[in-house]
Amino acid sequence: MADFFYELGRKEAQRLRAEAKGLDGTAIIDREASVPDFEPQKDYSGWPCGAPVADDGQVWTLLQPYNAAEHPGRPAELRTLWGLCHTKDPAKAKAWVTPMGTSGMYMKDECYRDADGAVWRCKGDNTVQDAKALPSRWEQVTI
Repeated sequence: MADFFYELGRKEAQRLRAEAKGLDGTAIIDREASVPDFEPQKDYSGWPCGAPVADDGQVWTLLQPYNAAEHPGRPAELRTLWGLCHTKDPAKAKAWVTPMGTSGMYMKDECYRDADGAVWRCKGDNTVQDAKALPSRWEQVTI
């Protein structure tokens, strides 16, 4: 029976990988149970751009296929290779990650959860500072 569920999960992860390029962060995070964990020795060179992985509580999408064994580091450290997903669903908000350049900027209605557990919704596109640093761009959300 365990083999059946493993195979079912593998197929769903492959389906999500194939569809992910056409999905936004909210849709990918909605299917987070099907997002595979990042593997630091995996060859991602055959993966399509947009394919998601989970790492350190975040969901990342592949920007540039590569072999992770040849380029050490995790998605948060390899921002030219991995893009950060955000969600518009406050219940699924992830911890704040500081954007790097255009990678990981928060867009209108995307949410994050701060260190105290409060959830914040972005009020405008291209936001690179959190609610503490730029309160005018954020509104607190009650879940």
